[in-house]
Amino acid sequence: MQEKFTFFGKMTKKSQTDPFFSFANLDTGETQLATGALLIAQSEYCELNIENYLQQLDEMAEVVRERIQEVTLPEQHIAELNRYLFEEKGFTGNTDNYYALGNNFLNFVIDKKTGIPITLGVVYIEVGRRAGLPLVGVNFPGHFLVKYQSEHLDILLDVFENGAFMTEDTLRAKLQANFDEVVSLEPNMLAEATDKEILARILRNLTRAYTLLENYDKALTATERITWLLPNGAADYRLLGYLYYKNHAYSEGITAFEKYLQLAETPLDATEIERNIQHLEKLLSCLN
Repeated sequence: MQEKFTFFGKMTKKSQTDPFFSFANLDTGETQLATGALLIAQSEYCELNIENYLQQLDEMAEVVRERIQEVTLPEQHIAELNRYLFEEKGFTGNTDNYYALGNNFLNFVIDKKTGIPITLGVVYIEVGRRAGLPLVGVNFPGHFLVKYQSEHLDILLDVFENGAFMTEDTLRAKLQANFDEVVSLEPNMLAEATDKEILARILRNLTRAYTLLENYDKALTATERITWLLPNGAADYRLLGYLYYKNHAYSEGITAFEKYLQLAETPLDATEIERNIQHLEKLLSCLN
């Protein structure tokens, strides 16, 4: 018997049993990045103790807080944080096994001291914030960055490269490397990402990973969680419709595709999506 789902923030049988639903529906100012990341990881690590990992972040932040008390310049703050996390604690980018599933889970990164840009970024941001540093995430295309964002100065950092400073030249080079072509560097690429947007990016990574593994059930869960976080993202509903189809939830797939058409307004693939809806309606009629 199929469970019933929804897309509009209403409680359903599935969301009632998923603690991430309540988290996702908190106001943006009430969410905590590390808690959200650990709730995501808890789906893979059922025995994960969230409070234990939050305490580890607190303890690391206390060390950094003590060290930055005597320095005032942003560059000095960053240098102390980099020294502690990358030199003393040994956090590093996982260049040997970049696409390993564990790299997407915050507990794995804290335990193994290695990860990908976004999960290393979560560690960096959460330790820094707890120590009093104005750190935010940046959903740069193809490579997550961290920004030290003060009133008069923004410093972009690549935590996958031990907190290296990013200049316009290195940003352009990173774009070209990620896309194998010249891509214009646009101001919106460097905008602050909300915690919910960062968590949605982690979930999109997981959706891709689970889909490649043909684990469509877990891919569906990850994508549903994205729509809980960001209920107005059209492309996420398109993918959600596909994953409902792969999980034989045809009615839910129709609703997801219809939501995609509503949010995208005049999408170029509207005809294709309409055909998908008709196909799902036929499949659904065969079940009745």
